[in-house]
Amino acid sequence: MQIADDQIRTSEVRNWKGIHLLHFSDSSCSQKVRILLREKQIPWESHPVDLARQKHVTPWFLGINPRGVVPVLVHDGVVHVESNDILEYLDDHVPSPAEPYLPQTDHERSVARESLDLEDSLHMELRTITMGFLFPASLVAKSPKTLERYANQGAPDPKRDKEIAWWRRFAEIGIPDDEGRAAAEAFGGAFARLDARLAEAPWLLGDRISLLEIAWFISVHRLDLAGYPLERHPRLGAHYEMLRTRPAFAAEAAGAFVTGSFIRAYRAYRRLRRTTLRDVMVAA
Repeated sequence: MQIADDQIRTSEVRNWKGIHLLHFSDSSCSQKVRILLREKQIPWESHPVDLARQKHVTPWFLGINPRGVVPVLVHDGVVHVESNDILEYLDDHVPSPAEPYLPQTDHERSVARESLDLEDSLHMELRTITMGFLFPASLVAKSPKTLERYANQGAPDPKRDKEIAWWRRFAEIGIPDDEGRAAAEAFGGAFARLDARLAEAPWLLGDRISLLEIAWFISVHRLDLAGYPLERHPRLGAHYEMLRTRPAFAAEAAGAFVTGSFIRAYRAYRRLRRTTLRDVMVAA
């Protein structure tokens, strides 16, 4: 999706040449785009946006993407948002020595887009699991002051309003177990479909890697870290482990969460307390 010119208030980006990515190390959507850039060997300039320090609610960033989320791709001064749209844009419009990661026939593209839309539709469920099972709420909750800044800067955007509403509720009640369970069940249905697809072909879209591997990898990785019983989908689990041997995927799996040692300790704590995602699912 391209941001309309009249919504861009940080005018300097219009003069950027080449591929620029505004991203955050631990953002699942940023991770997807970085995997494709590495896989396709596309040169790009990095612009980290530290979400932990609330840099996404500054006038500078909201003047580029009024939704206040990453990643943002700027290609020769044109601003693109929404991670799966960015993946398709890069694959279709940016030269690369690698083959296309989307098929060229209309039918296969339709199948791919259906799966990409399904992955995109689970974005809030992925956030629910990430914030509910991988981080202490006190570490990631946004303060009222931050949310006020988020609401009052940048061009008006209804999706930003939904983001703010979600974070306000999270600050009040965290992630109740029933919501974590529902999010896991939603992914379970999607994973079952991917597992069935892998019974018919070695890759999610036929005989070679595609954007589907990139779009789904981080979701599988996050749920695995949270304690989801991936053994329920053995083909998908094996596919995930295979992808982790590819350098572009391995870099994101190994580098997930800048607070890595703290997160590992927190996961151990959840296991000790029997409050992992697996425990919550079993308790239903």
